[in-house]
Amino acid sequence: MHLLSGLVALLLATVLFMAPLRAESEIARASDVTLIDGGWLQKRRLAAVAIRLAPGWKTYWRVPGEGGLPPRFDFSASENVENVRVLWPAPKRYSSPVTGETIGYANEVAFPLLIAPKDPARSVVLRLKMDYGICGDMCVPVQARTSIILPPEMESTPARAVIERWLRKTPLADDGGVAVEGARLVKTTDGMALEVALSGPDAGVVSDILVEGVELAIFGRPRKMGERGGVVVYRVPVMGLAEEKDFRRARLRLTILRGEKAVERTAALP
Repeated sequence: MHLLSGLVALLLATVLFMAPLRAESEIARASDVTLIDGGWLQKRRLAAVAIRLAPGWKTYWRVPGEGGLPPRFDFSASENVENVRVLWPAPKRYSSPVTGETIGYANEVAFPLLIAPKDPARSVVLRLKMDYGICGDMCVPVQARTSIILPPEMESTPARAVIERWLRKTPLADDGGVAVEGARLVKTTDGMALEVALSGPDAGVVSDILVEGVELAIFGRPRKMGERGGVVVYRVPVMGLAEEKDFRRARLRLTILRGEKAVERTAALP
């Protein structure tokens, strides 16, 4: 287990220990996972993992922030499936005195799935085993198992509009409105920060920059530093156990949010 993952697990265990005891039935009602069918999208079978959450509960993005457990999707027991691509809708940041600043979803989320069948003329039997975390006034790990049969002749379904709504929030709907001009690590009075220079028509209206690529780093909410010649500079605080040497020649994955729109970009550090 990586060190950062171990720290997250320790934090979760601490939260569980401190949380008041609740009936298992109450926790079971806090979230519900289903698979829904969206027909075909070009040559891929379209589906989604839909999670409904009780009021006051949240679940997490693939990088959860200072606390929480990211969802893990296991489709290995499926039939007639070559591969499954999980798409991640734009999340939001949440603050809590217990878990700190986390990244995820409240109320509901649907993760669209692009499925490549081995034989497009046959039905796909999609079986999901999912491990994920949910937080209300306590945080708990949850496991769900569910399945669905996706017939080959289904061009569209009643759930298609729901899935398309969440598709528009994923990087698949990239409109090219933002480009990365460069990134560098800088020292600040509070420690370290990542400076990201963006250009494009939407560079000045970025609501968040989610950063991946340095195992021991946790990245905070970005702050706009200024604009010059059409290039907007944002400063992203760096927390966690990462040191300056961990950033050398790092290749970063940036998920840039503009409200509910998300695009993915890469940035190479010197």
